[in-house]
Amino acid sequence: MVGNSAAGVSAIRSIRAYDGSGPITLVSEEPYPFYSRVLLTHYVAGRVPRERLFLVGEGFYRVHGVEVLLGVRVVGLDVYGRRLELSDGRVIPYDVLLVATGARPVLARPFSPAREGVMGLRFLGDAERLRRATAAGARVAVVGGGPAGIKLACALREAGGNPTLLVSSPHILSQVADDEAALLLESRLAAHGLRVRCGVEVREVAGGPHGVEGLVLSDGTCVACDLVVVCKGVEPRAELLAGKAEVRRGVVVDDRMRTSLPEVYAAGDVVECTDVAWGQGRVGAIWPHAVAQGKVAGANMAGVHLLFRGALARNSLDVFGLPFVSMGVTRVPPEPGWSSQVLRDGDAYLKLVFRGGRIVGAVLVGCAGLAGVIQAAIRRGDGAWQQRIAIAGIPAERAREVCQGGIPGAEGSGG
Repeated sequence: MVGNSAAGVSAIRSIRAYDGSGPITLVSEEPYPFYSRVLLTHYVAGRVPRERLFLVGEGFYRVHGVEVLLGVRVVGLDVYGRRLELSDGRVIPYDVLLVATGARPVLARPFSPAREGVMGLRFLGDAERLRRATAAGARVAVVGGGPAGIKLACALREAGGNPTLLVSSPHILSQVADDEAALLLESRLAAHGLRVRCGVEVREVAGGPHGVEGLVLSDGTCVACDLVVVCKGVEPRAELLAGKAEVRRGVVVDDRMRTSLPEVYAAGDVVECTDVAWGQGRVGAIWPHAVAQGKVAGANMAGVHLLFRGALARNSLDVFGLPFVSMGVTRVPPEPGWSSQVLRDGDAYLKLVFRGGRIVGAVLVGCAGLAGVIQAAIRRGDGAWQQRIAIAGIPAERAREVCQGGIPGAEGSGG
């Protein structure tokens, strides 16, 4: 196995459920046991201590009979000889291989080539650096108005920092929410003193003798900062299989998580698989998908026929106490057969998206209690969801009821 996050560890558990003795070797470039990437922003905010990030200890690998090679990278794959070449010169043979290499932050121009003071947030080392910078009073600019950027900006603010969130789109969450939901969340950010600049592109990273000094924006202004965190999405780390297996945006897999290569599987953020809302291949980089895909891959690697039911794009976050969830298709395409329905009651906002009478997406602000029912309806792909809950006409008092509490089963980026 290559990769030690959600997909890889889930595959270990799945293999051992069916095969108690077959040798397993796991290779990971990070020097730590399995930890939660979802909790990294909580760690930055100071809500979670470092030790709580780790989801297993060294004993997990010992109990499951796994040889673990930490702090070493896979630099080559010999498909025909079925061997992995490692950065320390070792060569490891395999009978069946799982590639669970995850994804990396997208650092496009003007943030590339990489330079001191410009970073992403993907690994524990990144979170530790941000903690130190915030404690030292560093001025941090967060670039990107998607869920990852907003979560990080809120965490830095909660930790006592005063970050600036820079968004190229007219509103935050432009890829996963509509304008009305975005405005509700922007108001909450402003109420908590978080600076948000929308509709501006970063043209240049201004540096000096001590590293980054600011960002030059498309409107001619400059934002002073000591550290830049780029949250402009992630891309699958598919280079190990590039030129060998079928790779589009991610590694293409079937419903058993098999790649186009014999006895090579892939799972987690590195893969591209069918999205149930869109009905086509997409990369769905979230933690629950990685866990489910690892389970399916592990079972099939052990000789048990198990299928992945398809991905469903989901995002959730808590903006200073105001929960937001989106899933599936969130904006209605200008094509026949598409429609939407909206309910608004104070800070409670619900939008449902339909295609041919079938519910295929939703945006929820302040009413996250409905997320589970709507998600199940999208996955079922039927038109009988109205009989289970009258979403189409929630009265005001019901809307207020479902606003209570946080986000049940909150989800984040996978591994």
